[in-house]
Amino acid sequence: MAYNAGTDPTLAELISRYWVPSVFSKNVIDHTMSNLVVADCVNTEYRDDLKLGATVYIPATTEPSAAEVTPGTALTTSDVSTSGTSITVDKWYGTATEISEMANIEDAVGYLNKTAKSLSYSVAKVVDSALGARFSSLGSYSTSAYGTDGQTLTDDIIIYCMETLDEADVPEDDRCIITDPSSKADLLKIDKFVRNDYVRNPVVATGQFGAICNMPVRITNNLTAASTGNYGVMMHRDALALVIQKTPYTQKIVEEIKHRVVLQVKVIYGSAELRDTFGIPFYTRKA
Repeated sequence: MAYNAGTDPTLAELISRYWVPSVFSKNVIDHTMSNLVVADCVNTEYRDDLKLGATVYIPATTEPSAAEVTPGTALTTSDVSTSGTSITVDKWYGTATEISEMANIEDAVGYLNKTAKSLSYSVAKVVDSALGARFSSLGSYSTSAYGTDGQTLTDDIIIYCMETLDEADVPEDDRCIITDPSSKADLLKIDKFVRNDYVRNPVVATGQFGAICNMPVRITNNLTAASTGNYGVMMHRDALALVIQKTPYTQKIVEEIKHRVVLQVKVIYGSAELRDTFGIPFYTRKA
């Protein structure tokens, strides 16, 4: 039997006759959002280079060889140019929501204002995901990563990745580690990550997830899955580049002929791998 169907008047009848009011909560439960951290860790200095056209060309140089100077003999000139990199802006993403003209008038919560945050997040997540998908192609691992899928992040893995970057002459400044919550749990078991005698700002003392080996550690749920785990990375900011031709922008469109208001957020961007040796991907323990 339906709820209150055996009484007269029924609950449905009381509602339709305005005896029982309808009350809507003004509190909105936002959907769960993972940390978007990748775009903040890559090279974005080319974002203003693309005013017209669809491609940013970035010339690159190679290291020349030095030779002993012999008086009376000219030094041999070197061609230090190499192929370089180009970034094509070929991604245009957006998301939208709508509310009817009548509902917009009656709305006590502010549906469009509340959903604007969700729309903006979903667009930013697309950019972050595109960069995260490039982790596995960095370094000499082609389409895989260092170690074994599902591995625990250990001190040895961190030291290996750091040593590999050092051997490739990657600058120590602007390096970072981007990984997931399973690695966060693994790192908390490494003494040098939490003890005062290893780091100036230990994670436990500050309540923030800090740094190891002078590299900030970024934690996110928004990584590309391998199989058992995800693809994490230790990288310099010049490993990847991001061009945003038009930053995320919001449009509020009143469509009177369709009796609705549409809110949409869009972004136009492109990304590319700048320096292959400037990043070392590794597997995490759990996706």
